[in-house]
Amino acid sequence: MDPTFRSFSNGMSTVKKSLCPENPPLGERVRGHDEIVQKSVRPWVELLRRTIEAEVLPRLLAAQREADLLNRAEQQASQQASSQASHVNAADVAAFVNLIVADDMEQVRAVADRVIVIGGGRDVLLTELLTPAAQLLGRMWERDVCDFTTVTLGVFRLDQIMKETAAVGIEDIMRVAFDHRILLVPSPGEQHNFGLNVVVDTFREGGWMVRSGSALSRKKIMNFVKDEWFDVIGISVMADRALEGLPACIRAVRQASCNPHLFVLIGGRAIMNHTERTRFLGADATALDAHQALEEANILVKSKVTERLQQSKTKLVDIG
Repeated sequence: MDPTFRSFSNGMSTVKKSLCPENPPLGERVRGHDEIVQKSVRPWVELLRRTIEAEVLPRLLAAQREADLLNRAEQQASQQASSQASHVNAADVAAFVNLIVADDMEQVRAVADRVIVIGGGRDVLLTELLTPAAQLLGRMWERDVCDFTTVTLGVFRLDQIMKETAAVGIEDIMRVAFDHRILLVPSPGEQHNFGLNVVVDTFREGGWMVRSGSALSRKKIMNFVKDEWFDVIGISVMADRALEGLPACIRAVRQASCNPHLFVLIGGRAIMNHTERTRFLGADATALDAHQALEEANILVKSKVTERLQQSKTKLVDIG
């Protein structure tokens, strides 16, 4: 090779090495990049940590404390309101039951009148005095504090007070004549009256036309719904053993009813004790007390009215 050309080649080789130096290994390049990133990010991480500890966490803790205090205050206010709303306490009920057992009806009527005046209506008498009194009589019998005859006479006197305090005027008769109809009965084979009478009274005050009966057989109930139109039938079940035949009874009543859309409402002590079974009994709704029964019945009937109105609108649209 020509010396001059070789010298020129060597020069180019030297220049090439100086312009494009060899790259370091990949591992060294990654470590170097990580060190640069860490050095640039570390101040921001530290600043974020200090901000969270100094600003965010204290505010979150303060907000949580305020929320806890607010919830506690609301609970206390609710408890005070409920205690103030109740006009009759457990001691009053016990004293009233003693008067009932002693057959001191003059004092019993005086207490009932006072509860109506102070409580602002007869509804307080039913829900806060007469019903708890009947329940207390039942517990006294279960604990052998009094015998069956005493309990029976006591419940009879409670029922008497409920009927005496009922005021049905011309306006009430005119109102119920055009409203919904319900049949209220105990489960076939049972003979309880007072609790059922409370439900009857509640429905009448709620604007319903009510038919009721006691100690009715399944056949008698079927004849009722076959001969008369009822929007709802309410069945009260007290004994657990009555739950066994209840599904068959409900099916038979539905088949016999002249109302093909008859609603079935169930309640009573047996229902309260076994709420998990109610969905297998074939009823449309359950209720734990008289007021809930009235609410459920109104909801059921309202749903059927709404359905019929919707069907009528659909027919009108089809005709148009």
